Amino acid sequence: MSHSATEPVRCCVVSLGCPKNLVDSEQILAGLIRSGLDLTNRPDRADVIVVNTCGFLSDAVIESLREIRRLARWKHGGRCKALIAVGCLVSRFPDLVLTKVPDVDACLPSGRFHEVPALVARLLGRRPIRLPKEPPYPERVLSTPPWYAYLKIAEGCDRTCSFCTIPMIRGRQKSRPVDDLYDEAVQLVRSGVRELILIAQDTTLYGVDLYGRQALPDLIKALDSIDGLNWFRILYAYPNGVTDEIIDALASSRTFARYLDLPFQHSHKEILQAMRRGGDGDQFLRRLHKLRESIPGIAIRTTFIVGFPGEKDHHFEHLMDFVCASQVDHMGVFLFSPEKGTAAAEMPDQVLRDVAVERRQRLMALQKEISERKNQQRIGTVIEAVVEEPQKDGRWVGRACFQAPEIDGHLILFSRNGQTAQPGQFVKAQVVKAKAYDLEGRVLF
Repeated sequence: MSHSATEPVRCCVVSLGCPKNLVDSEQILAGLIRSGLDLTNRPDRADVIVVNTCGFLSDAVIESLREIRRLARWKHGGRCKALIAVGCLVSRFPDLVLTKVPDVDACLPSGRFHEVPALVARLLGRRPIRLPKEPPYPERVLSTPPWYAYLKIAEGCDRTCSFCTIPMIRGRQKSRPVDDLYDEAVQLVRSGVRELILIAQDTTLYGVDLYGRQALPDLIKALDSIDGLNWFRILYAYPNGVTDEIIDALASSRTFARYLDLPFQHSHKEILQAMRRGGDGDQFLRRLHKLRESIPGIAIRTTFIVGFPGEKDHHFEHLMDFVCASQVDHMGVFLFSPEKGTAAAEMPDQVLRDVAVERRQRLMALQKEISERKNQQRIGTVIEAVVEEPQKDGRWVGRACFQAPEIDGHLILFSRNGQTAQPGQFVKAQVVKAKAYDLEGRVLF
């Protein structure tokens, strides 16, 4: 398999899974450009296709294999000369991809993305290009809209949740130094980014491996000093790790979007112990009270797992009561998935899928009522928002400060005086209508 050294090589990177994967894919794109290769977002026009896979859950494994097979057809009906699979699925099941999709030419696990350009050169029979020295922060080609970006503050995880595959896929936690993150954030803001979304497998443990203590408050203060940054928000904060010091840092921040993702996963002490997470609903409610008292108007997002082994009716009813008491703004519910290699997959008293599905439906129906009531209470209030894209009817789709990209609802914006807004513009808006997940607001500019 060779490719003329004089012909431009077009590479297409397909990213699957979570925002943490997306950041990895953006770094892969930057590495390809630094190697002198061209990029395209069309697989049918690519000489090389790189698939950054997800392998967190069984459903994600199936979806990743399906997508790789779909892309493999361009090796037979297109110009693709090399198909490369990278990332979580390759890390978790190193032989599965090559067995199930023989058209794949090479695989690279997580942590070796910097090798992609050299691998492309080898597969195409080209001489690798000597790259210039890398900057102190990872170079990226943003694939998000230009006004927001994810900032991955750590890799891997030191938690031992009994249902989770991340430690076996990504390894132990490896935090990035505060100075490196600050430099990257400054560069992103200089390029036009106005909203940063902090991500890691557990953002509350950030810095413990480097500094012997939680360094999230230090990072918050560093981000707060960046001119031109409108918002930052935090995802994947371990509930028991949200200390008073973190809350105080958030409360005193000028750019915190007052949005925190706290994946509780359950509320009953027995189920949380089986999950190896600790805590209970009462502790969580006290933490929520502290957050809301210290940061008025803070929006809370959470996730739960239903159908965990041993979850009885009274455990689930406890969870329903907790949802009523906690009154969070956004919620996702996942069915337990018995993942190979995890302790939970071998636990007794596995819950029937039909039972888990019914519990998920009940929990989501309850949350829909809560979300609709909370949104109705926002009518008449003035909120911060970002404009994202125009609609054909002259209105715009946007997001309020309490809505994260991709996972929460939208804010439909309009103007009564004929003024127009641009994508990425931050505005004030008065809420005039509300549904369970979406809002409508009049732009005040």
